[in-house]
Amino acid sequence: MTRHLFNVHSPITYFMALEVIRLEKIPVEAVTLLISRNFLPPDGTYHAIPLPFSHYPIDSFAVQIAFWKSWNKVRAFDQWLEQITHQQPFFLYAAHAYSSIFHLMVTHPMCQGYYYIEEGLVAYRPPADWDIKKPFNPLRSVLYYLNFGQRNRSNRSFFTTQLGRYLGAFGVSQHSFPTLTNLQIVGLPFPKIESEEKYQCVIVHDNIYDHHGLTPTTYLRWIDVIVTDAFKRGFTSIHQKFHPAQGQASLQAIEAFMQQKVAGKASLHTLGASDSIEQISLSQRPVIYVCISSVGLYAHLAGSEVVSIYKICCQDQPVFQDFGHLLPSFYLQNVTYLSYPSQN
Repeated sequence: MTRHLFNVHSPITYFMALEVIRLEKIPVEAVTLLISRNFLPPDGTYHAIPLPFSHYPIDSFAVQIAFWKSWNKVRAFDQWLEQITHQQPFFLYAAHAYSSIFHLMVTHPMCQGYYYIEEGLVAYRPPADWDIKKPFNPLRSVLYYLNFGQRNRSNRSFFTTQLGRYLGAFGVSQHSFPTLTNLQIVGLPFPKIESEEKYQCVIVHDNIYDHHGLTPTTYLRWIDVIVTDAFKRGFTSIHQKFHPAQGQASLQAIEAFMQQKVAGKASLHTLGASDSIEQISLSQRPVIYVCISSVGLYAHLAGSEVVSIYKICCQDQPVFQDFGHLLPSFYLQNVTYLSYPSQN
C-alpha cells in the first residue's frame, strides 16, 4: 500500500494535512504524520511518529569536510525511511524544500512525488525570493557531492520543482504559492472549538528575540508597548504563546517580564505548542498581537483584529524593513500598527 507522509509541526500544518487527507480521500491506514517542534496531535486518529532528524537549530545533515561520515548518516536515514514506510512507495507533503531532510526524502527511490502544503507566510513569498542566496564558494558544490552525491543539493530554494517529482501544492488562498502549478485551494482548514475559557487577547511571541542580534532589552521594550495597549483596551486576561523554536533563555526572560508587567492588573495564561490560535480566532475573535508571525495572517482571515509591532521593529532595527516585501499586501493593509507613546 502506498504511504502518505505529512510533515507536521504546528496547528496549521496539522489541519492542512487533515484537509488534504479529506480532499484526496486518503485511507487512514496509509497516513503517517512526521511530528516535530514538540507538536502533539489532538487525537490518535492517524499514526504519528516523532521526526528523529532536525534542520534547525542543528542540521542533522550538515555538510562535513570529513565527507565520508555523511555516508553513514544517509544510510541510517534511508533505513529509517524504509522502516516507517514498510518499504512501500510513498508521497511526501511538506511545508517547503529548504531542509536537507526534504532533499533526502524526495530523492529516495521509493518517493513517488511530493506536494507543498501551506504553513505560514513563507507560502506567500514572491518567487524572486524563493532561492536562498549564499556567498559564492566554488568548493560548496564539490563538498555536497562528496557528502551526499545527488541526494542533498547545495542550492536551496523554498519551493523548488527541479528536485525529484513535484506534483502540486495545497494552499489557503488564491495568493498562496505564487506561480506554482497545480495549486489546490482548501480555504481556512481550522475547525471551530468550544471552550469554557474566554480569550480577550493573545500575544504571539516570535523567535526574533533569538535572531538578528536583538538584545533582551529591545524585545522586552516592544512587548511593553503591546501590554500597555492591552491595558488601554481594558483587558483583564492576557494569553500568550511562544514560538516552537524559542530559545529557553529568551523564553524565561520573556516569561519573567510578563509576570512582572501584568501583576495585579491582569491574569496571564501561557498556551501550549499544540494550542491553535487560529481556532481560537475563529471561535471567539480575540485581539491577536504579533510582530510578523504567520499566525496573524490566519487570525485576520478568521475574523480577529490583528495588532502588530512591526513598524516599531523597523524603527529600532532596520533589518526588519527587509521583511516587508515578503508579506502579502492583503494582510499588511488590514493590520493595526502600534507605535511608541508620544513624549510630552
